Amino acid sequence: MNRRIYIVDDQAAVLETAVIILRGVNPNWEVAGFSDPLEALAAVKAMAPDLIISDQLMPNMQGSQLLEEVRKIAPSVIRVIMSGYVSLSKLTLITSAHQYLSKPFDIARLRDVVQRSFAAQERITNKSLQLIATSLRSIPSLPQVHQSLLAELEDNRSANSSIARLVAEDAGLSIKVLQLANSPLFGQGYLITNPADAVMCLGTEMIAAIVLSQSLFRHYESLSHDDLDLPRVWNHCWETAALAQHICREKSLPRRTAEAAFLAGLLHETGRFILVDNFAGQFAGACREARQAKSPLKPCLAETFHTTPAQLTAYLMELWGMPVEVVAAISFQDDPRQEPGGAFSLTSALYIADHIAAHKVPPDDFGVEEWNLDYLRNIGCGGDITEWENLPVISGPDSRG
Repeated sequence: MNRRIYIVDDQAAVLETAVIILRGVNPNWEVAGFSDPLEALAAVKAMAPDLIISDQLMPNMQGSQLLEEVRKIAPSVIRVIMSGYVSLSKLTLITSAHQYLSKPFDIARLRDVVQRSFAAQERITNKSLQLIATSLRSIPSLPQVHQSLLAELEDNRSANSSIARLVAEDAGLSIKVLQLANSPLFGQGYLITNPADAVMCLGTEMIAAIVLSQSLFRHYESLSHDDLDLPRVWNHCWETAALAQHICREKSLPRRTAEAAFLAGLLHETGRFILVDNFAGQFAGACREARQAKSPLKPCLAETFHTTPAQLTAYLMELWGMPVEVVAAISFQDDPRQEPGGAFSLTSALYIADHIAAHKVPPDDFGVEEWNLDYLRNIGCGGDITEWENLPVISGPDSRG
């Protein structure tokens, strides 16, 4: 498939290398390099690319500014920022990029970012989802915080102390981490009172997921809509995340799968926020229909948008470069029977946890969808549901801490 890619970097060697690498990946890709961000912006106005990669620190215009202008001109363009070093605090301010690449970049990582981004678009066979995805005027651009944090943890031998300092410096994050570490599902049987011990208890992967979720929450904190109680939805996500991870452990799935389940649970309602932020009126209309029909909200949203929040979330997670198993689990939530294999999986844990959490910590006042009993029987866990339903609630009265 023909694709147009623009790369922007004032360092000639870096620019030339990136252009050569991507031209070699696919002969059908048209790759152009720009050393001046203003020239790149003019090129975007003349002919928008499918994807643009920009260095952050450049003369005349920072990369984040360039990508914000690109977003305004051509919102469907995939936008990637790269930098030699950007602190976590500054990364949270870059809200115009879908992904973050560290410099000097890894060749395999560069290829993967571009290929996965294009694959995400190509997998959207649902024309309605294509229209929704390309017409978004605002989407969160926060995974660079998550990815940069993971990279920092991999490179830092004193990772636990480093992440503990990061947690301790953020009061809201610190409270949430300590709350989770002391919860019945994760607690050690004694009171944990400092971030360092909490990090040891939960693990750095979980802490990174929590950092991402808190950043995402703050992105939407000012969002106001009569049919969206943001703290309530976020509490539901926390309950889903903790329960999904616990279920994975109970079913003896690998540790990495359990960690992915926690991340998937935290992120699985992102599509709801995006729809409210971009299509407030249509979202309100779907809510009115659900109230009149006394039905769950999801079918009414599907009828209104001809796609679902789960599908929108999965698309965005793919663009963000989230783990493949997380993307897949979220994408199958509308009908988990569609997942190949038929065995108990991360998808199963997320489906069950979300359903239980919808009763215990409902995200809204609408009805809850019925269990898919055939699916539960097929994955062999129908008898476990009652035990999981009786587990204690994890989330507090307000997930903001």
